[in-house]
Amino acid sequence: MERTELHATNRWMVRYSYTCTCKPACYYEKDGRHTTTTYLNRGEQDQGTEAVARHLAEFHKQEGVEVEKVWRETDAERDARLAARRREQADAARGVWWGMGGAN
Repeated sequence: MERTELHATNRWMVRYSYTCTCKPACYYEKDGRHTTTTYLNRGEQDQGTEAVARHLAEFHKQEGVEVEKVWRETDAERDARLAARRREQADAARGVWWGMGGAN
């Protein structure tokens, strides 16, 4: 599957937590763990949650990874993601980007 096709499909997502190794500990961590959501890009969802956790630990160099949920995004989530991507591309074409700070 080409990159544009990948972005236009309903992508697989994973919500997981991992041990906070920050020194000092982050103020937003909960019970010593960070929680985040990301996309799965290489078919890890077909290998089960243990394989997903192993992949995340290796790829992101995180400790104590625990997978909470693996799901496929809904059509509405996909459409919102694609709309945001189109807005970012339009802003970039106009020369507007996040690093401008208060220059606008």
